[in-house]
Amino acid sequence: MLDAIVQLLTDVPLAGLMLVVTFGFMAGRVTWRGVNLGPAGGTLGVALLAGYAGITLEGLYGGTTPALTVGQLGFALFIYSVGFEAGPQFVSNLRSRRGWYFVAAGALVVVFAVLLTIGLARLFDLDASTAAGALAGGLTSAPTYAAASAEATDAARLSLAFALTYPFGLIGLILAIQVLPRLTRTDPSKGAKDDEDDSRRLRARAGSPELTRAFSVGSDDVVDIPLSELQLTRRAGCFISRIHRGDEVLIASAHTRLQKGDHVLAVGRLEELQVFASIIGPEVYSAELRERLPAPRRVQVRNRRVIGKPLRELNLIGRYRCMIHKVERGRELLEPDAELSLERDDVVEIIGQREQVREVANELGRFEPDPNTTDIAIYAGGIVAGLLIGSLHLRPLGWDFSLGPAGGLLLAGVVLAWLKTVGPISANVPKAARQLVRDLGILLFVGETGVAAGNALHQGMELVVWRVIVAGVAVTVIPMLLALLIGKFALRMRPVELWGSICGGMTSSAALAAVKRAADSNEPAISYAAAFAAASVLVTIAGQVVIRVLS
Repeated sequence: MLDAIVQLLTDVPLAGLMLVVTFGFMAGRVTWRGVNLGPAGGTLGVALLAGYAGITLEGLYGGTTPALTVGQLGFALFIYSVGFEAGPQFVSNLRSRRGWYFVAAGALVVVFAVLLTIGLARLFDLDASTAAGALAGGLTSAPTYAAASAEATDAARLSLAFALTYPFGLIGLILAIQVLPRLTRTDPSKGAKDDEDDSRRLRARAGSPELTRAFSVGSDDVVDIPLSELQLTRRAGCFISRIHRGDEVLIASAHTRLQKGDHVLAVGRLEELQVFASIIGPEVYSAELRERLPAPRRVQVRNRRVIGKPLRELNLIGRYRCMIHKVERGRELLEPDAELSLERDDVVEIIGQREQVREVANELGRFEPDPNTTDIAIYAGGIVAGLLIGSLHLRPLGWDFSLGPAGGLLLAGVVLAWLKTVGPISANVPKAARQLVRDLGILLFVGETGVAAGNALHQGMELVVWRVIVAGVAVTVIPMLLALLIGKFALRMRPVELWGSICGGMTSSAALAAVKRAADSNEPAISYAAAFAAASVLVTIAGQVVIRVLS
């Protein structure tokens, strides 16, 4: 039966690889107590099993392996996508003083992991490919694995080491987040260093422009008077965005006059809304108002004059009567806290009247380009540029140096994403399209390399399993601990920011979710986003560094 299946998949080129990707993706989504292998981990596991069952790399292509495989195309798409997604924020963080702290803490994790891997490889007598696989698995980093594969002399050992250490890396990471805060006294739920910091953070959260409440107009003092004359923004600090009157929902303007019994939707801080209630009337629940809010418009931050400024200082509510729904930074969604500073290429969702939203867009930057339009040229041309850069050889002082395909693709992605336009070519690639290319690329690559590794294991390849697992666990825990101590005592970072930075350094969204639950706040996402952008670049290089040092 098994032989018949293997033969069928061999007779239909690419069917075996696509089947591995399909089942691997589904396996990676299986969650147990909040932990899953993820698409890459699941695909690698299924690919190893398929290879061990007898499917070969030649069999995936109908009997002969082509010069350029689908996996190699996936590799190019994935590495370029990593740089393209990290580019804007990576450069922004290097220009921000506060961002440097987040980047430094995250970078320490990667640097310590590389140094530790090299030391353990010499101690346990691990070859370069196995050591790089243990590094990738310990960091649960698909970019590390992919970039190392381009230079590894034994791709099968690299894949197997990655597969062995990846699950331990995931579990160890979650356990470390539960244990290390108590051991190092860096509890993320106690983010401030003292009471003054606590009060400042509470004021910041109270200043969130996201709060909306509905009130019933009951005071005769505000009836039939234009809102411009009531001066509610000056008196209470908040504003009316919508009015429910009879069967109609009206957009509030300066000339709008309130009527008794109107239900109004007000936006402002908690204490401001309490003052507003004393002026207008009691708070009520109005489903009609909440269900008929206008769709938010997405605005991309590009104006240098607003970069680095907190939302409190911009005062978009008071000046434009617009509500900030959320802020998107890289892969993370941030709460629009009053103290949140905008960074270049943040995407801000704005709710308000059309003309006022347009004014906000002009001040912050521009409306986000059409999400239904993708500029394929920025990917195709960028990959060409990256491969050419990676093929260049420099010989300083007689030493032959080359970035290699992974380094070239990564650099091209970072630079082109930062530039946004190159002549007639724009970098308009919607988030969903970037995610599809990135995920499909790594799954094709992992599926292909995993099948080859599983087949090598079937042929009798040997590996000292316990040494690889010990190395992987050490790479997961020790760099994190060292970065925690340095961040706490040398950088003097608040625990909530420090843990977000370390999760970013591990490029682990699962770890971030655990930290946010422990902190009962979304605040770690701010430092995570900054560290993640830099770490995405560093972890991609890390695998190559280990291979070159140990070879």
